[in-house]
Amino acid sequence: MKKVLLGLIILLLLCLAAVYVFIPGTINVSSSSLASCIPKNVAVALNDLDRWRKWWPDPTTKTGDLFLYKDYTYRLADRFTDGAQIELNTDKRKMTSRIVIIPFGKDSSGVEWETSFEAGLNPFQRVAQYLKASRLKNDTQKILNNLLNFASKTENIYGFHIERTTFTDTILAATRFSTNAHPTTETIYEAIDKLKEKIKREGAEEKDFPMLNVMQTDSNRFETMIAICIDRLMENEGNIFSSRMVPMKDRFLKTEVTGGPSAIKSAHIAIQNYMNDRFLSAPAIPFEILVTDRRKETDTAKWKTTIFQPSM
Repeated sequence: MKKVLLGLIILLLLCLAAVYVFIPGTINVSSSSLASCIPKNVAVALNDLDRWRKWWPDPTTKTGDLFLYKDYTYRLADRFTDGAQIELNTDKRKMTSRIVIIPFGKDSSGVEWETSFEAGLNPFQRVAQYLKASRLKNDTQKILNNLLNFASKTENIYGFHIERTTFTDTILAATRFSTNAHPTTETIYEAIDKLKEKIKREGAEEKDFPMLNVMQTDSNRFETMIAICIDRLMENEGNIFSSRMVPMKDRFLKTEVTGGPSAIKSAHIAIQNYMNDRFLSAPAIPFEILVTDRRKETDTAKWKTTIFQPSM
């Protein structure tokens, strides 16, 4: 009986010793993940409370600048270009944490979220704190994953889905003209009709919707280029000519727009912002694919346009 009791006492002492050996006095909680976007996009999503309301795991649990998830409330305490300081609160504890964003490669980021708190001297409290730390790690990992998933979608940062692609139809039948005002829909489609007539006479085949670029060169001068992708080169005739674009694999930025001139202008600005953030330059002019026949659809809100921007 004494041996059993002694054995139990030794086992208890070993367990208590293990608590102090394996659970440190200061418990560090760290969550990390990779994002398929540049660091700036993560910082934009992290440092904007309006965007928090879109990516927070439980959108029903927020009050002002406090966001609740399970046992803690979270508050954006400070903003940095490479992360943020997040304050965590429960009824009994207030902690400060830091999210750090690290660039990885050309278009990806690593993000780490760290905090720490004292485990206490009481062994039972120490174990309880360790279990709380484990739950907190799971919570912050879930929050972090939501943040990075949100930041990785270009529409959440720039307002439009922007993707890299290759423009494969490189032979064009094209025309250029100048006007003293922005060309009207009628003017644009008169030029398109002439292109289509020329393509038909030459026995060539159209391969996509018409392409449009309008560039304002000064206060009252607009240069317009219209083109249609075709299957082979044609003879030049008047102001209609054939040309071949240089194929650039994965060098085109593409976005799709539903709406009129204002929405299309916003999409061009979004692509430019995307390029500026990645230090990309434009080796050639952008162009718009006129998916909707604008003569037949007078409601500009229903216009569908695909924008392509060459980039390097």
